[in-house]
Amino acid sequence: MVRARGSGSRIITRGGMRRGSPVQFFQETIGELRKAVWPTREETWRLTWIVIVISSIAGALLGLLDFVLTRTFGRYVIG
Repeated sequence: MVRARGSGSRIITRGGMRRGSPVQFFQETIGELRKAVWPTREETWRLTWIVIVISSIAGALLGLLDFVLTRTFGRYVIG
C-alpha cells in the first residue's frame, strides 16, 4: 500500500481504490454536489416532458414491432 500525497488518511490499495472514513466520503460527496450546476425548475419540467414524449414514442414503436413480428411468426413460421 502506498500513501497518496496530499490525501491525508487515504490509502491507495493495489486495485487503485482509495480507502477513507465514511464521514470524509460524505463530506466530499456533499462538496462535489455543491459544485454541480443544477437545472432550473423550468428546464427540469421541459426535459421531463421531452423524456416522457420520447419514451412514449419508443414504447409505441416497440409495441408495434412486437405486434407485427408476433403476427408474422404466428402465420408463417409456426403455422
